[in-house]
Amino acid sequence: MKCCPVDENVKKEWEQNLENEITVDETEIDRICNIFKVFSNPIRLKIAYHLSKQDYCVEALVRALKEKQNLVSHHLSVMKQNGVVESFKSSRYTYYRLNPQMRVILESTVKIK
Repeated sequence: MKCCPVDENVKKEWEQNLENEITVDETEIDRICNIFKVFSNPIRLKIAYHLSKQDYCVEALVRALKEKQNLVSHHLSVMKQNGVVESFKSSRYTYYRLNPQMRVILESTVKIK
């Protein structure tokens, strides 16, 4: 359909069609924005890259990333709060895995070897 029609009858129909279109849920928009904010940090993107290959505990991620433990834990916390990673306990360690939906986002934007 033509944008911003001049004819009044066509314009009314055009406006009604616009009003009837499905609107995007603002909470969903906020959730998606937060996910992209999570991936905008290089350390979090590196963590996601590692977790796309296998599950890791914090200590293994610290060694793999060569970062401080409190920094890795902080970023994992942010990622978990935004639904990017999930955690589970095994023995005395907490392991993290990439949320399967995030894996799809990551695979579509980053070449995962």
